[in-house]
Amino acid sequence: MFHKLILSLGLLAVFFLAFSNTSQAFPAQAADKNVVIRLLPEKTAVTGGDTITVGVQQAIKPGWHTYWSNPGDSGAIIRIKWTGVKNIEAAPIQWPIPKKLPMGPLTNFGYEGEVTLLQNITLPEKLSTKAQTITAEIDLLVCDEICIPESHTASFTINGDEEPVPAAVEMARTKLPIDMGWQTTMGESDGNLVVTIATDTPNAFNKLKSIELYPEEWGLIANSEKTSAKKDDQHLILTHPRGERSLSEAPLSNLTIVYQDAMGERKAVRVSGVTGDAVPVETESFTQETVGIAKAIFFAFLGGLILNLMPCVFPILSMKALSLVKLKDKEIAKARMNGIAYTVGILACFTIIAGILLLLKAGGSQVGWGFQLQHPAIILFLAYLFFTLGLNLIGFFEINFKFINAGQALTQKTGMTGSFFTGVLATLVATPCTAPFMGVAMGFALTQPAVISLLIFLSLGFGLALPYLALTFSPALRHILPKPGAWMETFRQFLAFPMFASACWLVWVLSQQISHMGQFFALIGMLTIALGLWLINRRPSQKWARLFVLVMAFLSFGFALSTFFTVRPDEALTAEQLTMKGEDNWEAFTRAKLDDYLKGDEPVFINMTAAWCITCKVNEKVALSIDSTRALFMEKNVRYLKGDWTNQNPEITNFLEEYGRSGVPIYVYYGPRLEGGTRPNAVVLPQILTPGIVENTINNP
Repeated sequence: MFHKLILSLGLLAVFFLAFSNTSQAFPAQAADKNVVIRLLPEKTAVTGGDTITVGVQQAIKPGWHTYWSNPGDSGAIIRIKWTGVKNIEAAPIQWPIPKKLPMGPLTNFGYEGEVTLLQNITLPEKLSTKAQTITAEIDLLVCDEICIPESHTASFTINGDEEPVPAAVEMARTKLPIDMGWQTTMGESDGNLVVTIATDTPNAFNKLKSIELYPEEWGLIANSEKTSAKKDDQHLILTHPRGERSLSEAPLSNLTIVYQDAMGERKAVRVSGVTGDAVPVETESFTQETVGIAKAIFFAFLGGLILNLMPCVFPILSMKALSLVKLKDKEIAKARMNGIAYTVGILACFTIIAGILLLLKAGGSQVGWGFQLQHPAIILFLAYLFFTLGLNLIGFFEINFKFINAGQALTQKTGMTGSFFTGVLATLVATPCTAPFMGVAMGFALTQPAVISLLIFLSLGFGLALPYLALTFSPALRHILPKPGAWMETFRQFLAFPMFASACWLVWVLSQQISHMGQFFALIGMLTIALGLWLINRRPSQKWARLFVLVMAFLSFGFALSTFFTVRPDEALTAEQLTMKGEDNWEAFTRAKLDDYLKGDEPVFINMTAAWCITCKVNEKVALSIDSTRALFMEKNVRYLKGDWTNQNPEITNFLEEYGRSGVPIYVYYGPRLEGGTRPNAVVLPQILTPGIVENTINNP
């Protein structure tokens, strides 16, 4: 789900706002939020056992949007909890007609402006006749270029002085799709979802200006694609390119069909679809058999493009773009040669990584994408490199002797050598990330002959190289960049801080791989580098200063390496102790434990992660390590197993390969055993998670 890219990056900026009370009038104190909520009760004079229809009206800030019951490629549905009166029973939300909300390569389903959701609540039989306040505690996700969770409280009073607003509720009902009892089947043909609707009024769909299919189950269609329609005397047949989720996992799905009639009015009907003769398709994109070489190459290319937005890669791309600003229009040939050199550096590095990976796998090693980051020596080298580059960018040192200048050439020189090694560096720092579309492509690549595997890896590399390559070959694109000026030095210094942040993160990753003493020596190495560079600047002509830098950095590196096989304190803990230590009630993954749980009746959730996997950490922060997910897992008695692939683990590697993956993250859900004694097929969740995706998967296995 790149539903998966923009949301994963946007959610890095997530913050929680304070609760505020709202009444039927939009309160001024809610103006700092992007959504203002008020409740619209159809009636307020009630007795025990009555059912009230309540409108939950959202006034959404211009440019922002909230989400439908199926958010689309990203997002999360609204959650409403009714309090104030005990034992209130809430019916499912009645959703108004949604609209498509394009977000780059993604398409979400939701609402802009003002929208009113309807929900029926049934009061307890034993209800006091006194005035009481009913409160809705509402959590929703509102998005623009970033996504922000907001929490609201809104209330109304029953059997008091508050007036109902039946006209507002009736107006909201006119915005709902019309529920139709038409017999509807869903099937698959040539990669398309085919919805066949038996209707006694096919002429109602004559001369439509547009038609759109909105399944209420996520993942059944490619949300950005268009719906095509045809009809005969008895049927309306809709065809839409398939999504990532297997039809077998959603045998029943309500479908909302939105259309513009001949007068341009937007209308919708709602039907219940039942799966017919469907071709099984693996959830989360395609299986290895159905991906195909062309699709794998295309997915790898898209994944490479997305890697440019990852936190480690983006500063490097920015520095290369900064170097282009200095070039004049007459230096077009020079710019193009730099672009070619940068691209060659990326492709060469990907070729080497792919070659090593394929050789290791051919030799029987259990490795996958990002395998080099399972080796502390590489982590430590990258941490030192980022730290040194940060010192250079911020102006801590400017030196010209050949050894250190090699590091500076990696990021700042406009020569071809500098551009080549910048491409190598960009590849190295991109490998901790598994961008959307990459997982299936890489998994497919490692099951193919070497030539095809290499072709897929090169497609990934070309996607990573393309943005800078396009800038170097297009003067028009370069003119979009700001003109040279004093800002360049400020921006150059600012880019040091993402480098320092990356170095800090890598040291934390290192702490998951080596002992605390090894981490201490790694930090001493950074201190030694800074001290040595300071001495060199103070005594540039003194060879002893250079020698001091080399010796001390080498000794620190060596001491850190010497502790690699020292057991970390966490490794001495039992799985039960790890479970008690975690806040998410997870247990350490083992194959034996998974097999044991699958013999039982309870659902099982698998989270394969690694300390160096940025996407994994974002998903845990945003969707897995939150109170609502913890409560959901507890309510459904979900067995939560977490596999840590920070260091090599053959059991985890084998598990990844079973699902056609070569790297983390991967999330797999095994639903509870059915009454007949069988367990539903495993569901592979998207690589980018939202709370709504997790909730929908657990509640609708």
